[in-house]
Amino acid sequence: MKKIYKALIIGSGAAAYSSADRLYKEGVTDIAVITENRLSGTSRNTGSDKQTYYKLSMDGHTPDSAYKMASDMFSGGSCDGEKMYLEAVNSAECFLTLCDYGVGFPTDSYGGYPGYKTDHDDTLRATSVGPLTSKKMTEKLEYQVTEINKTPLLDNKQVIKILVKDSRAYGVRILDLLTEKEENIYSENIICSTGAPACIYEESVYPESQHGMTGVLIEAGVRMCNFTQWQYGMASVDFRWNVSGSFMQVIPRFVSIDNDGNEREFLKDYFDDINEAYNFVFLKGYQWPFSFERADKSSLIDIAVHSETSKGRKVYLDYTKNPENFCFKALSDEAKDYLIKTESLGNTPIERLTKLNRKAIDVYMRQGIDIHKDLLRIAVCAQHNNGGVYTDNNFETDIKGLYVTGEAAGTFGLSRPGGSALNDTQVGGLVAAKHISKKESLPFDYKNEDAATVIEKDDTTDYSYLKKKMSNIASFRRDYEGCCELLKEVNSVLENYPLKHRNLSEYYRDKDMLISMKALLEAFVSELPETGSRGGAIFIKNGEIIKENRYYRDYLTITKNGKAEYKKVSYVPCEQKPFEYYLSQITE
Repeated sequence: MKKIYKALIIGSGAAAYSSADRLYKEGVTDIAVITENRLSGTSRNTGSDKQTYYKLSMDGHTPDSAYKMASDMFSGGSCDGEKMYLEAVNSAECFLTLCDYGVGFPTDSYGGYPGYKTDHDDTLRATSVGPLTSKKMTEKLEYQVTEINKTPLLDNKQVIKILVKDSRAYGVRILDLLTEKEENIYSENIICSTGAPACIYEESVYPESQHGMTGVLIEAGVRMCNFTQWQYGMASVDFRWNVSGSFMQVIPRFVSIDNDGNEREFLKDYFDDINEAYNFVFLKGYQWPFSFERADKSSLIDIAVHSETSKGRKVYLDYTKNPENFCFKALSDEAKDYLIKTESLGNTPIERLTKLNRKAIDVYMRQGIDIHKDLLRIAVCAQHNNGGVYTDNNFETDIKGLYVTGEAAGTFGLSRPGGSALNDTQVGGLVAAKHISKKESLPFDYKNEDAATVIEKDDTTDYSYLKKKMSNIASFRRDYEGCCELLKEVNSVLENYPLKHRNLSEYYRDKDMLISMKALLEAFVSELPETGSRGGAIFIKNGEIIKENRYYRDYLTITKNGKAEYKKVSYVPCEQKPFEYYLSQITE
């Protein structure tokens, strides 16, 4: 009889390794980590000017509490207060574990952890170790899991199916990428930590190696929660990287170039006062994601960039010289004070960036892009899915034994503080592991083997045209009629999905992408006429912008098979039993 694990963890990023480590700490050692390629995930390959980790304030003088932190995250709308409280109350333990593992978050001379302001937040809870925070986290967690805990890592295994019987998961079907053979691996519990469906957009800041497996989860029968709620923002496209924070605060020049090479600065076409435009560029540093509520303020920068690219022009940031009619004295007090206090004054954006954040320049230098002299091509790109698979407060789905953590889970609502996703990778692993550790083993007699898939080799299969359409009409600007037509097109492709492809791996990846596209477009079509423009997107129907129906801020949107239902949110818990009650729960 084949081996039956207590738990399988799918993925090799910060969320997956957190789950594996927490299971080990809870005494669940009969586990394994499965990954397509341990070096290819989002956590290891993304960042920004100073990639943010969001946690409870620990600087020693800023008043804070788990309740306050949860309330701040909950205030964004359409997310559960109880889950936000879980995120907040467990943040300190998770953060300090990373510190113990060697992630070198900065401290003051007294041992406190200073912070800064991040997007969608006015506190100082944000911290960072630089542009590669999530990479450092992943590396330290991987060392702990594989070298210290000795947890097996099953690399080059692509999960193509969740095995389910009677609404209970009992294993996975994998494709061995070295042999192209399929096999089943059995487990009482499965934790999926594979990120969002990163492959569905052409204009994307996700690393090209990141695919996700949302389609596999949808096929297994899960429901989606707030799936329409994404973050989109400006990013470089030749090398996929957010141009947030310092990249904006030094106020670079925005130019667009047509096919004949004609260059122009275009922000003046969208603002009556060019100084106001430059103030909004500065604010994009910590208001980086597009926000419908700021569509006539700092997010008008995103609209301007997207408008230029939709005309077939290429948009660039130029750090070599100041924007036209730039005047430091005309900037807002907030912008001037920031540049003065950080000692980041200079005659050009590159001089200011060199003083403010040299590491941000080095990120591009390592990719052969020298922004001392090179223009940096950008677009408004998909960056993060605030929604995802619907889970309960243990991060368990409707399918018993199937857990989803990290970005693949539908944890957040219309907005979230920058860096809260990194906290979520750690909290989700902790909570799911504790739940699994308390489960009793169940009888396990499944022995079925699915037939292996056979395909005809075909080198011409290409669905990039669908990705391009997704970016044009179904990203931060969502056109109802366009989404309806695109949904028909995706359905047609799926109905006639060929048993021919370049190879089995690409066959399954493209299938996963198409299923994810279908589910997202169905969510757009069923939900957005009710909820309207909100969060990180504009919704347009019959050529008109549909304003937000704020009634739905008190609800989660649950979607499955093209239908949307609305679940009342839970509120942040505020009552607590006397300490003596908790003391009585301790068992010897």
